[in-house]
Amino acid sequence: KRALAGKKEAFSEIYDFYIIRIFRFIYLKTSSKETAEDLASEVFLKYWKRIKEGMEDESLGEVISNDKTKAFLYKIARNLIIDFYRKKEVPTVEIDNDIKDKIRDQKQDILAYVSAKQEVEETMRVLSKLKDEYREIIILRHVEELSFAEIAEIIGKSSGSVRVQLHRATKALKGVM
Repeated sequence: KRALAGKKEAFSEIYDFYIIRIFRFIYLKTSSKETAEDLASEVFLKYWKRIKEGMEDESLGEVISNDKTKAFLYKIARNLIIDFYRKKEVPTVEIDNDIKDKIRDQKQDILAYVSAKQEVEETMRVLSKLKDEYREIIILRHVEELSFAEIAEIIGKSSGSVRVQLHRATKALKGVM
């Protein structure tokens, strides 16, 4: 509500709270640190623009209200990723060590860090073998820990459809593993 009222510090709080999550989501979909950084920045630029529009249009303010901010940001990110792949053929890139270091929880001890690093590599390897729509729904549900309603809003499907798709994705994941 404060962001919609034009308070820049409120937007800054939203940015600080969501930037790591949005970056991680984009990175897991693109496997490129640079692309993830660029697209994450663009997510928040588009969000700021929509906030500015929302200050002038009451109905738009409802769309970007507090309870929908998370889903709205992920939806922007998802659309930017789709646009990115439509515009350009991107080769698959291995995860670089810098990103692996950023993804890990800084409170982990060295043994947990090594284990987590291996887990990330294995997870990325397995996820890369799934269809994009399955990979996306698994990331949104199990990595980003979004509800079925939030995922449904992001991908533009019903909650029931999301549940069915997650079931199929999980089955496909088990097959790959």
